[in-house]
Amino acid sequence: MAYKLLIIFLLFFKTSYSNIIYDKNEKSVTELELNTYIELYKNSFNQNLTKNKALKDIILIKNTINSLEKNNPNFISELDEILKLKYKNLEFEASIIKDFLRFQKIRNEFISDYFQKQFNIEDLEIIFLSMNEMKFPLSKNKCLTIEKIQKFNEDRYFLNNFYENFKKGKKSFKTKIKNDLYDVCITDNQIKDIENEIIKFVEKKTQSDFQKFIYGKLK
Repeated sequence: MAYKLLIIFLLFFKTSYSNIIYDKNEKSVTELELNTYIELYKNSFNQNLTKNKALKDIILIKNTINSLEKNNPNFISELDEILKLKYKNLEFEASIIKDFLRFQKIRNEFISDYFQKQFNIEDLEIIFLSMNEMKFPLSKNKCLTIEKIQKFNEDRYFLNNFYENFKKGKKSFKTKIKNDLYDVCITDNQIKDIENEIIKFVEKKTQSDFQKFIYGKLK
């Protein structure tokens, strides 16, 4: 999420007035909060939300955060300290921005936990098979010269190699063809595309546990 965008939203909050578009059960949402959330979500996930979906998200976020503040204030306090370290000069005066960051941090904890403890080679295989053709150049001299271009969706050697290196945070990928070892030349943007697919996969895998956590806090 762009830091400058958050600063702009904060200034906008300080100088703007907005109509209340939702007011129920001591929870209110302003038009400005709705528009801010839509922009924050688009900037963070490159997706456009309808106003109805955004409003439902905001209500869920506010209910969740309020419940945590009431029932687990130490957790919220620790969470805020983490966010303040990450956004050192950011004043959390605009509650929708603060609650958005809090909520996403909680969601990311579920994703990170699954990735660290449960993400396996079978998961990655499903992801590779679901992607469009993964064609990357092959090289025998660390990508200085290219031998040929190969499809890798079903390449088992590459799958295992990518899994081991990706889990360790390394970017040196290889495959073997007829006993010859090759470097697989993948750009940073291509790695980012694969990472995004992995995140989407893990989000779906953890959605049920996350919802149980969220709605459990609202009881």
